Amino acid sequence: MNKIEHPIQSLASLVKASIIASILAVIILLTVVLPAEYGIDPTGFGKAMGLTVMAENAEQAVKPTLGSCDERTLLREDTVKLTIPANSGLEYKFYLEKDAVLEYSWQTDGAMLYFDFHGEPQGDTTGYFKSYKEATADKGNGSKSVPFNGSHGWYWKNESGKPIEVSLKTKGNYQVIGLR
Repeated sequence: MNKIEHPIQSLASLVKASIIASILAVIILLTVVLPAEYGIDPTGFGKAMGLTVMAENAEQAVKPTLGSCDERTLLREDTVKLTIPANSGLEYKFYLEKDAVLEYSWQTDGAMLYFDFHGEPQGDTTGYFKSYKEATADKGNGSKSVPFNGSHGWYWKNESGKPIEVSLKTKGNYQVIGLR
């Protein structure tokens, strides 16, 4: 039977290889990664190779954020099923711009829930919110033209000892924020 013998590296050669690998990693970081990803070009090599253009393109493709509307708030329809835990509450929200209309209908599995359909202005840090409708019911529907940019949605509170299922259907120009 043939026996395969693997060469055993000395500690000195492993340290030397680690140092060389670290130096190469720093060189690649300074000459390629920083210019291509962040537009930072300390050596000028990235600009000479055209890598800084990649960072400029990445800046132009800014990911959408809440707060400004354009194609992110296209007309859409969604259905979501939520479970409101026993003796607890939760909020489900959407981002809408001023005068956008949210059509909605929701219903429970038959149990009554306290709800507050409300909106919070974008950027407000005072805790202010505008309540559109507040009651205790097992369903609701309608449409709402919102008075300001911001998050809008429902707070449901389950005061029973059992979880309650809610099915929420929405339609409009909005962005889903989801559970809060």
